[in-house]
Amino acid sequence: MKNKRNDFKDQNTQSKRSFYVAACAVLACAAVLGTAYFQTQKTDNTGHKVAENPAATIAGESAINKNWKADAQGIGKTDSEQASTTMNVDDLAKKKEKAAKKNVEVKANQAKKKDAKNTSKATMISANHKSFNEEKGLTWPVKGDVLMKFSQSNNIYFKTLAQYKSNPAIEISADEGTKVIASAAGTVTEISKDDITGTMITTDIGSNYKVTYGQLTNLKVKKGDEVKEGQLLGMVAAPTKYFSEEGSNLFFQVKENGKAVDPLLLLN
Repeated sequence: MKNKRNDFKDQNTQSKRSFYVAACAVLACAAVLGTAYFQTQKTDNTGHKVAENPAATIAGESAINKNWKADAQGIGKTDSEQASTTMNVDDLAKKKEKAAKKNVEVKANQAKKKDAKNTSKATMISANHKSFNEEKGLTWPVKGDVLMKFSQSNNIYFKTLAQYKSNPAIEISADEGTKVIASAAGTVTEISKDDITGTMITTDIGSNYKVTYGQLTNLKVKKGDEVKEGQLLGMVAAPTKYFSEEGSNLFFQVKENGKAVDPLLLLN
């Protein structure tokens, strides 16, 4: 009886061992198969990872391609916008340059018109008085005696020079500082200075007549001024060294068509 129990016990133990061995074998096979399947799904023959879900992979690739296409379109759009912006900047610069040139031209034209207008105005003003009335004659620029007369021959004696000379004007004796007035209305065409006759003012009184006042100081007019008859021009200056013996005086000259004429024939 005892031997039967032991045999049963041995058989039972052996059965359990066989079961455990079989179970372990099954588990081992399952592990191997699971590992192989897992590796197959994770990698392809080239060693690259394969997506676990093919549908997800396709959707992902589609999304990526879509994004790339969108990015490419975006880049193209940006380049186009940049090109457009560059063109706009260039156009704006050209427009500004063109506008600046036009502005310069407009200003130049305005300046020309203004000069023409001023010239026309000056001409009109001059035309109003450029018809010297010979019958009316000239007003005496200063009150005084004629110190030296007009002469086209060598018969006028210059005391300071101690010689006889021709005289293209008359010298009117006047104290230094005496006021000198315009003998006729006219335009101041020249202000000059000479060693002999000092500072001079020349006016155009019209009808091809010009009047020059010399040995002046403290001038009251300037070149281009329109003067009226009797208007103050300046003062009698100290005589130059060429008239030191004669004393202070006003050099008074009249020219018709550029030729000196005797002022006494016109003075009233």
